[in-house]
Amino acid sequence: MPVTIVVPQLGESVVEGTVGKWLKKEGDPIAKDEPIVEIITDKINIELPAPAAGTLGKITIPEGTVAQVGQELGVILGPGESLPAGGGGAGAPAGARATPQRQQESPARPAPSAGPGGAPQGGAPAREPARAGAAVAEPSYTDDQRLSPAVRKLVKEHSLDLSGIRGSGTGGRVTREDVLNHIEAGKVAVSAGAPRPGGPQAQPGKAPTPAPTQPTRPIPAPAFTQPGSREEEVQPLTNVRKKIAENMLRSRHSAAHCATWDEVDMTDLVELRARLKERALATYGVKLTYMPFIIKAVVRALREYPVLNASMTETEIHFKKYYNIGVAVHRDQGLIVPVVHDADRKTLLQIAQEIEDLGFRARSDKLTLNDIQGGTFTVTNAGMFGATASTPIINYPEVGVLGVHLIQERPVVRDHRIVIRQMMTLVLSFDHRLVDGTPAVQFLHRVKELLEDPEGWLLDSI
Repeated sequence: MPVTIVVPQLGESVVEGTVGKWLKKEGDPIAKDEPIVEIITDKINIELPAPAAGTLGKITIPEGTVAQVGQELGVILGPGESLPAGGGGAGAPAGARATPQRQQESPARPAPSAGPGGAPQGGAPAREPARAGAAVAEPSYTDDQRLSPAVRKLVKEHSLDLSGIRGSGTGGRVTREDVLNHIEAGKVAVSAGAPRPGGPQAQPGKAPTPAPTQPTRPIPAPAFTQPGSREEEVQPLTNVRKKIAENMLRSRHSAAHCATWDEVDMTDLVELRARLKERALATYGVKLTYMPFIIKAVVRALREYPVLNASMTETEIHFKKYYNIGVAVHRDQGLIVPVVHDADRKTLLQIAQEIEDLGFRARSDKLTLNDIQGGTFTVTNAGMFGATASTPIINYPEVGVLGVHLIQERPVVRDHRIVIRQMMTLVLSFDHRLVDGTPAVQFLHRVKELLEDPEGWLLDSI
């Protein structure tokens, strides 16, 4: 019996994926569990395994087409089997959306048809062209002509007569440079004893007041006088980047984004990590970063403020009793958020080891669907790239994301004295549809308290 290949469940809130690439062609033999087609979502790229052995009898949805979860992708035929009548040939059924291709050329815009009197319909009357050999009169300018505010100001300040200034702008329009050149020429003429062009004439019997000497040396030209390169490189959007863009827009359009900041004195935690990291690496082979400490502090704060560990629909609020913390990972293909499942049940070293493993597999595109599903709250670290503050976008449908940033020495006041401490800025973005400002600020302040006194709670932590 023919076996249907369908789009599997792709993760929480993910209802569709794009067929990136078929790894087999129609008629190719297929082994059971052999990768057969690549599906791309905003969270992950996966290669679907063949549900049965046989021959790829039909590709229902071609590459570059969006398909819904549960929709048929193709059909595998067993030995001696054939497609039913009318079932052959590839095509996209109803429900599949073809990814629009970029238009290569824009159609030429039709010229406006001429209306009565030769004027283009729907536009301004056409200007009558000058006859060959006819003299074109230069426009004359009066005080009520249309000038820029800068030109009007210069003319007024220097009591200039516009009739003595030749315009170099469009249609003979007087520009600011024209006025400045006119003023400079007047200064040179006055210094030489001649009356200023366009200015007041010297009164008879009275020597003109000499103008202060102005430098006439031209400004040196830069070494490169020609325009620089205007070269551009155009690349098509990858399917991964398209999906990331769609998810970011969905988060922005669905959640009521709001953010709150707090500064954390990380001095004690910096010293504690410095004492533990070499032992963790030598004994367990684990790189102990700050992220495991932050995740443990976040979990404790989420227990006290469960509204941040929730999601919502139009009619319901889902308070999660488990703590799956997403950790944003940067990779060349685009940002992805693998999940540390049951973070409340793992030790610092277990979390550190899992973060390292998830990061490696994310950058090598080896994550599984389970690795990116089920997150309840997200932490993103912009500090590793040098950022001192940022406002992260909520990983919808979650209602909160914590941005951690660069730890750096800053002067702060302690006991009426200015001292140098290791400080870090925390930023919480939250969905104001569900989370009010008070619990958001209290949650963030609780994370701050826990990070500032790590030894006070780490002994109680699992």
